[in-house]
Amino acid sequence: MSGVAREEVPFSPTEPYRFCPADGTRLGEPRPSGGASCPHCGRSWYRSSAPAVGTVIVEDGRALVTVRAGEPEKGRLDLPGGFLEVGEHPMDGIVREAREELGVEIEVVGDPILPEIHTYGPDGGYVLPIGFRARIVSGDPNPTDDVADVRWISLEEVDDADFAWEHDRRMVRAALEDA
Repeated sequence: MSGVAREEVPFSPTEPYRFCPADGTRLGEPRPSGGASCPHCGRSWYRSSAPAVGTVIVEDGRALVTVRAGEPEKGRLDLPGGFLEVGEHPMDGIVREAREELGVEIEVVGDPILPEIHTYGPDGGYVLPIGFRARIVSGDPNPTDDVADVRWISLEEVDDADFAWEHDRRMVRAALEDA
């Protein structure tokens, strides 16, 4: 569709859906909570924050960070991870993401890390991140998918690293301090 003009359609992370995803009926007026109800099937619909997972892979006192291959924040550092698929458990999601982005199998170590909620992308949709510490159980990190490169950084390098998101920097620091 590269030669076709596209219409700019307003989209907001706080605006409710206009039509029922279940039956296509136009929804009623938005409630103060942001949701809207379907007059046909009675369901309530919300434009909800997206759940995402990230991991700090630690080995020999260093953390693996990735260089983003695409926007947003192309060329800056972040952690292996991404958005969960519909119905996917967060632990399964981070194992899948490590396999897709790095070609490695990981094992989650310890309890989940819950960094602050943040926005992502040009529309500024809210993301509910869940972080994990992990170790590689098989394979060597090899950038695939949306990763341009991988780097191993020490605790001393964390403050000067060009992270796309500050919560990733804090997660790496915490993981390396606990290592």
